[in-house]
Amino acid sequence: MRDDLRNVLHEIAGAPLMAGDTFRPSHVDSGTFKRIKNWFTGKSTPESSSSGSYPSASNPPSFIPELNITATSTGTDKKTVAILPFKNLSGEESSNFLEFALADSVITELAQIRSLIVRPSSVIAKYQGNDVDPREAGKELRAHAVLSAGFMRGGDKMRVNAQLLDVLTGDILWSDRIDADGNDILTLQDGIAQRILDGLRLELSDNEQEKLGRKMTENHDAWEEYLRGRDNFGRFIFRTLDPNDCEAAIQNFKKAIELDPHFALAYSGLGACYANRVFKGMGDPDDYTLAETAFTKAFFYDPNVVEARMLMVMIYMARGEKKKARAEIVLLEKQFPNDAVLYFVKGVINRLDGNYDESLKAFEKLSRLDPAARAVASYNRARIFIYRREYDKAIAEIEKGEKVEPDHPMLKIFRSGVYYYRGDKDAAIELMDKVIKDHPEMDGIKPLYAVYLAGAGKKDEALAQLTEDALAISKADHDMAYWVGSTYSILGETDLAFKWLNKAIKLGNQNKPHFEKDKSLDALRDDPRFADLMAKMNNGD
Repeated sequence: MRDDLRNVLHEIAGAPLMAGDTFRPSHVDSGTFKRIKNWFTGKSTPESSSSGSYPSASNPPSFIPELNITATSTGTDKKTVAILPFKNLSGEESSNFLEFALADSVITELAQIRSLIVRPSSVIAKYQGNDVDPREAGKELRAHAVLSAGFMRGGDKMRVNAQLLDVLTGDILWSDRIDADGNDILTLQDGIAQRILDGLRLELSDNEQEKLGRKMTENHDAWEEYLRGRDNFGRFIFRTLDPNDCEAAIQNFKKAIELDPHFALAYSGLGACYANRVFKGMGDPDDYTLAETAFTKAFFYDPNVVEARMLMVMIYMARGEKKKARAEIVLLEKQFPNDAVLYFVKGVINRLDGNYDESLKAFEKLSRLDPAARAVASYNRARIFIYRREYDKAIAEIEKGEKVEPDHPMLKIFRSGVYYYRGDKDAAIELMDKVIKDHPEMDGIKPLYAVYLAGAGKKDEALAQLTEDALAISKADHDMAYWVGSTYSILGETDLAFKWLNKAIKLGNQNKPHFEKDKSLDALRDDPRFADLMAKMNNGD
């Protein structure tokens, strides 16, 4: 057990813990605690009152949480838990970063438990700063239980009040107060995670217990700087897409690394910033290299940092190492079967291999594991339907995403894709022009806009989109390289078209059905080099 956690348990127990002691709070043997443990493990409990019992199959509840994702080895459904952003009850502005960051850190810790599904951080971002009914939020997130908490930080003290609520019944499964040193945020996080997991102790593997017992850093200042980085990174990814937020996160993670050069999670966060700048179409050509360098450092100190391993799969893809990427996915699926990001990566790889059905399944599971990723899943599924020329289904998917995030730029981008391939080029150009004006930093979508302009006979305008920055980023991206090649194909620049299409294949874009049917490549099909191009796909390997 961690030293800091022992201090918290000392506070609760009221007596010092000796080196060989095992802490067993008095409430462990109580009916309340047994109900929590049985709730998590799916066992029946004689202590439960009729008001707290679950509805029977013949009398189902009006709200049904996520019951169909997966089950434990004993056949019982895995429980799904949502951790809401913490509330800053003290009103101290300098502590606002803890609202998202504390919840994010608890989520990261709990996500290591295979017998528990934890809603990811992307889910909770929209609740930050809002008055939310925890039970209603739990219903919206399709969770069995929801944790809500508030904190007060003043001087050298910090207190967290937290409760775990059964979403189906409204019962409070667990409620507690944790006091600790105001600078020792790691203690608070671990204490909260430990209390939630108390009911799972009999289910944990030795490996999971070892992971939960590992201290991420000994430096409390490094941990706080890391949390500030997670808050800024979360703001960038989930709310603003503002490059300044990403840059602020980069500086936070770099400061955390200065304070603790062995801090694996800080290296992972730093790499995630660089990688996501590329993913969002606003990075520099060397961002993938910077990301890989950071991830390599993270792996040196902890080879099982989930975030870094997931994102490295995308970097393997950027290097054209799809076999390595697929092998890593197989391992990740065994180790972290409930991680939503895994299914995003699976969906992308299957799309790039032309395995459309498998890609659709992966993105659908992404949306189930992470309801906040509904828009992401929708535009990726719409993309598959565009490949299949099933435009009505593509629009239906986009509309699902728009119900959640009506202004999401990627939904607009792939709506424009439907317009273009359906033959309404003017509507496609008008919509894409608006997206680029609203998001001038997104150089990554300019090659797609160039395709639309070239297809409409606007050669000069198309070439104007292939800026130096856009082409530099395209050299490291499988989709962007394809769009550049497509643009040159339409414009009759055959040599340049084959150059960029070969690059796209090398980067992992081996979506053979789309290469064969995309009208943008019609001018190339009679060229002997096109047959050579298709032969290089080697069934996606």
